[in-house]
Amino acid sequence: MKSIQILILINICCFSALQAQQLPYLSQLGEARTFWNPAATATGTNMNIDVFVRQQWLGFKGAPTTGFLNYQMPCVDYNRRAGGALVFDKTGPVSKIGLQLNYAYKLIDALGDDSQLSLGITAGGQSYSYNTTNAIVNQPDDPSLGKSGSSGIFPSVGAGFYYISDNRAYRADNTFFIGFSYLQAYEANVLINNLNQKRYAHMVLDFGTRLYSTSGFFEPSFSLNYVNPELINLLVGAKYEMRDRFWAGLGYSTVNDINMQGGVIFNDFGNRDAKLRLGVLANMGITSAIQDFGPGFELFVRYEFDMD
Repeated sequence: MKSIQILILINICCFSALQAQQLPYLSQLGEARTFWNPAATATGTNMNIDVFVRQQWLGFKGAPTTGFLNYQMPCVDYNRRAGGALVFDKTGPVSKIGLQLNYAYKLIDALGDDSQLSLGITAGGQSYSYNTTNAIVNQPDDPSLGKSGSSGIFPSVGAGFYYISDNRAYRADNTFFIGFSYLQAYEANVLINNLNQKRYAHMVLDFGTRLYSTSGFFEPSFSLNYVNPELINLLVGAKYEMRDRFWAGLGYSTVNDINMQGGVIFNDFGNRDAKLRLGVLANMGITSAIQDFGPGFELFVRYEFDMD
């Protein structure tokens, strides 16, 4: 049986259907952190509405496309946060669409003045589908293709914590943050036509610091993604943000790509307590194994409103 080219793509990209990363690839846009850690939901007092789109490898047909629409709401008087996201992910013939619900409880001043320790849980479900018209094959009658169909809805649960040493925006001394999440804890098998995929748990460790100045802050950060037993992926990044103006940053991932990001911030957008953030990230492979696939990009839009 000839190999299916899209499965080669998936393996290289760390999206292997068998023994590698199955959740969408980590983003170095810090604003997308809540997707990877439910405890990071609405860490401040802002209500957030986010739209995120990621397209990998513009030069390769069937490359992964990911998107989500996310809502985060703080219940300031009760130290609780809630959120929900509609998530879409597509790689070649395999598509996933799902709903993710997050809940976080905040322990204020738990480990120091103005600190915040958040404990979060996430639950939802994903519908997997397989469309053979999008498969890139060397042998059209490959028996693994079967017929187009959906494998149905499969539940997903996870939990995490997130700690920040001072949660006051732009009024703080230098701060430190760290978070850890355990995602896709329910390791069910997913049958996609004749391809039987086992879902594996993902563990994400995220930490960094913010070094404040009178006009903004500099933020170096590290994210480690571990999927048993095949994948360890480290992302290293740094960005500078000028208060209520813009941000810019650089990053590197051990899947051998580098990225640049930037964005603008519109203050008092429609209301004196509201802001609009527009961001973009571009990445490029730096090894011969993935350079030919072409660059990727991410787009991010956030509307935030201070509820305090």
